[in-house]
Amino acid sequence: MSAPALVEPPILGAGEELAPGYRVVELVSRGVALDVYEVFSEERLCHCIAKSVRPDRPEQRVRDRLLLEGQLLERLAHPHLARALDTVTDSSGAPVVVLEMILGPTLEELIDSRARRFAATDLAHLGQHLASALHHVHGAGFLHLDVRPANVVARAGIATLIDLSIARPPGPVRRGLGSREYLSPEQARGTVASAATDVWGLGATLYEAATGTAPFAPHDDEERVTWEAGQPLQLTVAPRDPRTLRPRLRRDLAALVREMLDPVPRRRPALVEVHQRLGRLVEE
Repeated sequence: MSAPALVEPPILGAGEELAPGYRVVELVSRGVALDVYEVFSEERLCHCIAKSVRPDRPEQRVRDRLLLEGQLLERLAHPHLARALDTVTDSSGAPVVVLEMILGPTLEELIDSRARRFAATDLAHLGQHLASALHHVHGAGFLHLDVRPANVVARAGIATLIDLSIARPPGPVRRGLGSREYLSPEQARGTVASAATDVWGLGATLYEAATGTAPFAPHDDEERVTWEAGQPLQLTVAPRDPRTLRPRLRRDLAALVREMLDPVPRRRPALVEVHQRLGRLVEE
């Protein structure tokens, strides 16, 4: 006898109240634990983004993670991080984090839609913006742990890092915490995460922006078998030199990205060094 199909909980419709003072415009996305809505703020008379706990995920740890994200973003005022405007509760008592609405495509969408790759100066600006945001997060005692193109919004030459839903202090992490294609080796193994873990995520993001391909996407049948078996490729293979995919990419930029993807965390450059080296690319 087959198991009964899981029934998705209903989503809120346009005009329904998500939390006092916030009415739904539309659902933006539904994740494993959270729903993200575009809402209208009656106090501010503007559209915002609201992250809420899915109705079928009442676990306290889910609520605590979202509450921590809201508290962290309220503390972190930075031009390349999304701002938290409010943290309220819905009718069930679960937290709802209200964020500024950042208009523009994600970096993932831009990579997928562009016929030509980003210029080296654009990549350098992108990397500097994200390095500065991560450095600020680290200064508050937290790691992002999910730096990837889908978590970057880019508009008018400005990059904004979003989604601190799994942010936590440096230290041991569970195996596989994060997004599989972008996991550092220490995340894939479930060992100790540090500032170098986010350097890896930034390196993977720059690699994909430069080449159009994620550094650890499967390239042949053997790698596809490994990938489909649930094994992160970054534990068994090294990324191809980005210049094999984009021969005209600047050597110094390609070298920096390779260093950021070093499997040994202590050998990766610090974020301040990354920021400085990218700055020299912009100035030349």
